[in-house]
Amino acid sequence: MSTPTSDIGLRAVLAAACLALVGCGGVGFSRPAEAPADVAVTADRIVVTGPEGFCVDPTATRDTGGAGFVMLGNCAVIANSRRAEQPQVPALLTAAISEPAETGRLSDNLADLDGFFRSSQGLALLSRSGDPDSVTILETTTVGDAFLLHASDSSDGRVEGVQGDYWRAYLDVGPRIATLSVLALEDRALDRAQSLDLLLAFVTAVQAANPDTPEPNPPQSVAPQQVSPQNLPLETQPLWNVGLFRRILG
Repeated sequence: MSTPTSDIGLRAVLAAACLALVGCGGVGFSRPAEAPADVAVTADRIVVTGPEGFCVDPTATRDTGGAGFVMLGNCAVIANSRRAEQPQVPALLTAAISEPAETGRLSDNLADLDGFFRSSQGLALLSRSGDPDSVTILETTTVGDAFLLHASDSSDGRVEGVQGDYWRAYLDVGPRIATLSVLALEDRALDRAQSLDLLLAFVTAVQAANPDTPEPNPPQSVAPQQVSPQNLPLETQPLWNVGLFRRILG
């Protein structure tokens, strides 16, 4: 997972420590005066928003125009206000928005995603350290045009204050791929139903916020491969097995 953990680790620890408190008043660090419900990132203004009670942390938002990263947390924590709305399920949410593509859709390749992520190359791409042995796929499924994955990564560099496993959804948003993640707090475990419900609510919120994002051009026909993709070097494998995932994972 390509997330700027070094930039957001401290805030994650502080948020995790006080999420259970109402408003976290008196915490000795500055927070934004407002807690925005959404933010538009990338050149084509993809909107990221979360379920009720989750707000955007402006200090953890990264937008290069080509791609974007957003963290969402407890509105009361981010606003430093006891009166702000709080989520029913305590967690941290992240959204990574990929580079755009003129052709190719994640939804056209849903049947291939489970096999890819369970391969050594897919596991290496999921690993923060690039080590496939550090990642365990716990569950995968599809809901509509979204691919859902539950995994754990034991390598170094995870966001402090959250648990080692996560739930994640991959979906098309116009010409881009959105990677939406639910991270349970270290001291506030979520069961499967809570995690899955929260992730699906996150997916629904992002889809509803981007109803008119432009569609990419239809994929062009490709000549049949003469050798099995699994036997090709990573750099030469076809779009569904490499290019698509490099956009997902950065």
